[in-house]
Amino acid sequence: MDPDLEARLDNIEKMVSDNNKMLTRMRQVQRRAAYVRILYWVIGIILAIAAWYYVQPYFESVTNEYNTLTGKNTSGTTTPPGEIMNLINQYTGTK
Repeated sequence: MDPDLEARLDNIEKMVSDNNKMLTRMRQVQRRAAYVRILYWVIGIILAIAAWYYVQPYFESVTNEYNTLTGKNTSGTTTPPGEIMNLINQYTGTK
């Protein structure tokens, strides 16, 4: 075989081998990035759910206080809160 042709083929073989190594590394980096992205979202969702369970009792107490102040009971009908009812009873003279 021609020595010039053989040198060119060796050079091409070396370049193909280097390209294969680079592409393999790039694919590995892409895979790791995908795993990290998935882990990021899983942790974010878990933290959001945990935060909701942590804060939920406070929301319920605020909602209950709001319903008490506005006079709404759990059935949806409106009744005056206890203190207002006591003032009405004192004004009318009934107990």
